[in-house]
Amino acid sequence: MCRPVLLLALIGVIAPWVGRVEAETESPWRECLLPRVELSAERNALTRWRPLFPRLVPESSVIAGQLQALSSPLDDDAGLYNDPELKAWLAAAAPVLSELVLLENEEFQLPALHGPETPFPDHHSLRQLAVVRLALMKTTWLEGRHEAALQLSLDNLALARAMLSTQEGLIPLIQANGLWQLALDGIYWLVRQGDLPKPIVIRLQAALANDDRLATDALIRAFRGEFTFFTRVVIDRLPQTRDVDLLLSSIGSLGMAPPLPPAEGEPRLATPPDGREPFDREATLQAAADDVAGWIAAFGDPRHPRGLSATHTYRRLRGYAEELGALLRYATQEEVPTPEQIDQANAIVAHIENPVGKLFLVIATSQWEPISVTVFRREAQRRALIGLLAWRVHGRPATWSDLIAAGVLVEPPQDPFGEGALRLDLDVPRLWSVGVDGVDDGGEGNGDNLGLPPDFTWPLPLDSFSKAAKKPPGRSGNMRRRIR
Repeated sequence: MCRPVLLLALIGVIAPWVGRVEAETESPWRECLLPRVELSAERNALTRWRPLFPRLVPESSVIAGQLQALSSPLDDDAGLYNDPELKAWLAAAAPVLSELVLLENEEFQLPALHGPETPFPDHHSLRQLAVVRLALMKTTWLEGRHEAALQLSLDNLALARAMLSTQEGLIPLIQANGLWQLALDGIYWLVRQGDLPKPIVIRLQAALANDDRLATDALIRAFRGEFTFFTRVVIDRLPQTRDVDLLLSSIGSLGMAPPLPPAEGEPRLATPPDGREPFDREATLQAAADDVAGWIAAFGDPRHPRGLSATHTYRRLRGYAEELGALLRYATQEEVPTPEQIDQANAIVAHIENPVGKLFLVIATSQWEPISVTVFRREAQRRALIGLLAWRVHGRPATWSDLIAAGVLVEPPQDPFGEGALRLDLDVPRLWSVGVDGVDDGGEGNGDNLGLPPDFTWPLPLDSFSKAAKKPPGRSGNMRRRIR
């Protein structure tokens, strides 16, 4: 899988508004670079894992489909768990899974990124590893081997943590976030089991509590990595020329193909006047770094920075787009430009600073906010699981203040999409986040949270608790209370 060309990012920028020599002096934008120290092959766990990955791919398409079905946190098809062929295949995969963990002398490092065309050969294999381990965890639990199932769940969490902590760009972050979802979905499945022993609940709670900075640190790392291994790489590939058409051609391919001039007979832009450089590499890198720095600063608050695209990234890009005017139209239109349009574009190049660099930023700046939403969804799930596990320790649903008074929680789990703690309902036990729009819609939903539901919701069926604890003493059966 390679990164797609980002020309369509121009839509995301406009819609919300309806010579090269390294500088000898240290440039401020360098503070945004993500350093990388290459691991030796011997220390990188992936070196040992890669020969084992093919053994986790079933030859049977039926088993492959069953594995995917078992990746849901809500599956309850007893036939799946009891299918003899699936159970035999999982039993054969179990020794392989036991080898696919980080050893004491190992670390985890994905291959280095080298621009938008970098392939990602390990991503599918790592996801398959998490899917198979999740399926084995469930069947192991239902066989009554609870400690072994717990370890499989913790191994998936450790895999997600390792990838989130070492990824270096947006696509690797999306893949790592998918592993985190599988790990958290597995824990949610466990939380819903009626025979969940208290010691296992406490161990799961502790494992999740240790990841309180995982989401924000992963986002910061990915945004810096995107600047380092995508933005800077593409900028460095732009040709050393004052020919604006060649520069635009290179931007169009994100530096992955030799730049081409307009075809013979087609109109082209004039060379800028002496003393006017169409592309200022340092200024472009600094502007890109300033954009990333704004997001990094926002992640100091462990919540999704709703609306930052509009007030920070798009605000600057809109200014560039308005400034570029005819040049932006020339660069993005499919029709052959008229002589008048050529003259207007030439005037832009001749009179504004760094026109090509600004055009590059308008076209190629990543859409950061959807990535932030994706990661904070998992963070909301992590915090909700801590709350649900607290209910399991307590033996029944309870308010945050009651759980704190009982010593089950130190503080309420906060909603990363809203103000204050996650919402809860004690009579129809569930927790929910107000979701992407920040509006509390009542927390309806069954817990799958597919797509973009109004709220992100995690119900906990009453039969997850003992019969004696299904209804708190002194409470009326028809009373319904939601705590905000």
